Amino acid sequence: MLSKKAIIDGLKRVIDPEIGINIVDLNMVKGVEINENKVRVTVALTVSNCPLANTIKSDIEKALERIKGVKAVDVELTCMTKEELDAFSKSIQQKRGVRVTSAIEKLERGHIRNLIAIISGKGGVGKSFVTGMLAVELRRQGHEVGILDADITGSSIAKIFGLKEKPTKGEFGINPILTKLGIKVISINLLLDDPTTPIIWRGPIINSAIRQLYQDVDWGELHYLLVDLPPGTSDAPLTVFQSLPIDGAIVVSSPQDLAVMVVKKAMNMARHMSIPIIGLIENMSHIECPKCGEKIELYGPSKGSEVAKDFGIKFLGKIPVDPMISTLSDQGKLEDYSNSAFTEITRALRLSIEEVVKRTSARQPIAWSKQ
Repeated sequence: MLSKKAIIDGLKRVIDPEIGINIVDLNMVKGVEINENKVRVTVALTVSNCPLANTIKSDIEKALERIKGVKAVDVELTCMTKEELDAFSKSIQQKRGVRVTSAIEKLERGHIRNLIAIISGKGGVGKSFVTGMLAVELRRQGHEVGILDADITGSSIAKIFGLKEKPTKGEFGINPILTKLGIKVISINLLLDDPTTPIIWRGPIINSAIRQLYQDVDWGELHYLLVDLPPGTSDAPLTVFQSLPIDGAIVVSSPQDLAVMVVKKAMNMARHMSIPIIGLIENMSHIECPKCGEKIELYGPSKGSEVAKDFGIKFLGKIPVDPMISTLSDQGKLEDYSNSAFTEITRALRLSIEEVVKRTSARQPIAWSKQ
């Protein structure tokens, strides 16, 4: 006859792939039911729609199917409550004897009023350019702005702003590098002797680097910190969404069906992680003929407004293709670029943040006066 002890012992062979401790010692096992030769197990994960859920479920099934007498295994995956998550974090501290730095720990906000992630899911849609220009426009409107380049293996923020100076250690942490307009920037490329040196790191090291770039930098007082995320829905965005006190996400897309399909994955990830989506920006929407002004849709008809409507979010605007963008980015002079589309998008962005993030008046940015 099957015993509960035998099942628990079997579950001790299941190791959480992110933390490296078995799920029994982590108190993730919330229930065990035995009905003759059938076993039902309830396990609470740290986050809903965890990307490692299928791996954990498969490991549980394999571990229990090895037990003599077990003919069928049913695994129910649930999500921890806030109280359970707090206890979970403290439990890891005790087991490791060190302060937890796993991706489930929320870092402090500090003096940052609005912490916004820029996501796309798809590479090549101009997300870093959009991040940079949003920062430039917000700075022009009088706000204190910072950029955290979380694209560790493909960072480009320092390049488009022409930054080469290495960050220094200050009294309260690492001093970010200032752009010409005074935007505070931190990027892994600024820490390298050669910006073409490849970052060949596994996920856990990248996760740790992102947390350090946020936590160890003296950001000071900021109205906005924009976090430029890499493409995809894997380790880096998961770390940002779980570790940083993100207020909302801005989605960058382009008109192609392929790009839209992958961008929807990023939006669904944000939804699953309970990250409010502030709005969608369509980049490379069209190009204007320099002679007649006709708008030519290089990548097909615009789909941004339709996608935003389907997801119930704001469509913040369209950005045209402009060869000057490439020229100035290559020269490290992005701040010299100006386009009325960004002015309008930034104004729409600020209004959407007020609606989506629902800030109280006490936490509103100081420099709202400049319209």
